[in-house]
Amino acid sequence: MILENLDRYKVSTTKAAVTSFAGLPMVLGMGKSLGLEEALNRLPLKERDRGYSPAESIFSLMGLIQAGGVALDDISLLQGDEGLRELWGDVPASNTLGETLRRFRGATVYRLGEVIGQAAVKVIRAKGLKRVTLDIDALMVESQKTGVAMNYEGEWGYCPVMVSCAELKMPVAGLFRPGNASPMANLAGLLKRVIEVLKAEFPTLEIIVRSDSAGYQAKVVRVCEEAKVHFTITARKDEAVMETIRSIPEKEWRKYKVPAYPHKKTEIAETVHAFGDQDLSSYRMIVLRWPKEERDLFDADPYAYHAVMADLEGRAELVMQFHRNRQDKSENVNKEQVGGFALSKLPCRSLMANAAYFQISILAHVVFAAFKHLALPESWQTATIKTVRFRMIRLAGIVSRRARALWLKIPEGYPHLKVFEEAHWATLGARVWVT
Repeated sequence: MILENLDRYKVSTTKAAVTSFAGLPMVLGMGKSLGLEEALNRLPLKERDRGYSPAESIFSLMGLIQAGGVALDDISLLQGDEGLRELWGDVPASNTLGETLRRFRGATVYRLGEVIGQAAVKVIRAKGLKRVTLDIDALMVESQKTGVAMNYEGEWGYCPVMVSCAELKMPVAGLFRPGNASPMANLAGLLKRVIEVLKAEFPTLEIIVRSDSAGYQAKVVRVCEEAKVHFTITARKDEAVMETIRSIPEKEWRKYKVPAYPHKKTEIAETVHAFGDQDLSSYRMIVLRWPKEERDLFDADPYAYHAVMADLEGRAELVMQFHRNRQDKSENVNKEQVGGFALSKLPCRSLMANAAYFQISILAHVVFAAFKHLALPESWQTATIKTVRFRMIRLAGIVSRRARALWLKIPEGYPHLKVFEEAHWATLGARVWVT
């Protein structure tokens, strides 16, 4: 019977070097293949010659996050894993990791962001992408720590923003902001930095920027214009936009079936709209409208609207569908970042220390994305960190030394044994083709 031995077994210990995280060194090995060890050791974090290097501390934090830890104290599980220490080396204590985070200053966090960008560039190059869609989206990280600010919806916490590559569902940059920061704040500067990195590495790369209404600002459009990149941005329905929408002739509206809302009587039309800034060009504006379910007491218009400003060519229906696909890309990346990469519980009270932790969480995500896209088979490409964690990272194994070699022994009955072995060799060889 399947339940027969649940109350019969006994507990003992063994001196064998057993690990519960047999797949974790392989994932972190991808980070080493991306050249992160050398790049992280150049960060000005180490005050004395003794102790752990910046790379050792940051790799330990990444490993903790990838293994599923949600607090710095969870590092004790990795410290007590004798097999993991044989494969990986000594692991810093939680107070050491907290001290490392508190050493970060604004300039150091910025340099860590540059490391993330260069790592993402190597993954894009290895995948041979000819076009990159950059999705900009903010996320809310709730926190009850002392000193946090409240956002406009009454939630306490922080309001970071991320730029992600839609084709790989991988973050490429992020900016940590207090909870009361405007959703529009610093978007143009972050986007400009990402585009400059990509243009420097790939001069012929086609770049398309997608954003929600937070990106509907002259600064963001000007960055796109100057860099000669395409964009689609949700328009804020201010007075000027609504005036433009209401000037669309009735005969221009045509039926449009929205897959997400098949029962709505949706119509689509397009027009031209310009910012009040005279330096900017006019762009096409694609508008959806549908009858309101309930009439608004203060707005007699019978329709609700969704408008997108774009400089893409093609049928309005296809451009709108492309823009709405960001919900499946950037928003899922954000959910993965918060739920899968330990942003649900920030470790420190200091804004700057938490900003550093946020960047390390993004770096852990980039390394995982590299491992998934460059070492795992096609059928695993849509897997989340939670899935790979359950299938591979949290795998039991025995570590031993024989014939001057270090061996990791995993169960013969492990169903993904072939995937594990191929991923191991792919990770070892990755340094050759990601640099």
